[in-house]
Amino acid sequence: MVQEEMSFSESMSTMLPIGMASSGFLLTIMGVYFYLFPENEQSITALIPAIIGLGLMIPGLITIARPENKKHAMHAGAMFCLIGLLGGLMGIPDFITWITDGGDLERPTIARMAMVLFCGENLVGSILSFRLARIKREQEAQN
Repeated sequence: MVQEEMSFSESMSTMLPIGMASSGFLLTIMGVYFYLFPENEQSITALIPAIIGLGLMIPGLITIARPENKKHAMHAGAMFCLIGLLGGLMGIPDFITWITDGGDLERPTIARMAMVLFCGENLVGSILSFRLARIKREQEAQN
């Protein structure tokens, strides 16, 4: 049982930075695209997903390049995940309206829902990773 938890912990430790960097990249591309090619008029708020995306991508890349900085970088990434998740929650009422009434799905709603999905996934993964790291440290201290 302990061996399985350790392998899961090591797997989380390896995959989370890659997932965070990938999610950040996708959010950054989406935000820049929505800013450069607006539906109506150009708005600086279209870059919000790009800013959150950079906040995910940079810590993920730092962790991949320099694993010794993992603790600080992943905590910074988790902070951006929380901010992106909370900001993206504003799109849920519009998304529910789109599901029930149909019609066109507007870009701000798409951006917010993407932030909810990507940031929520990475935040849950970060919390699990932090918890598994604490369990591992406690088990090593007992031995």
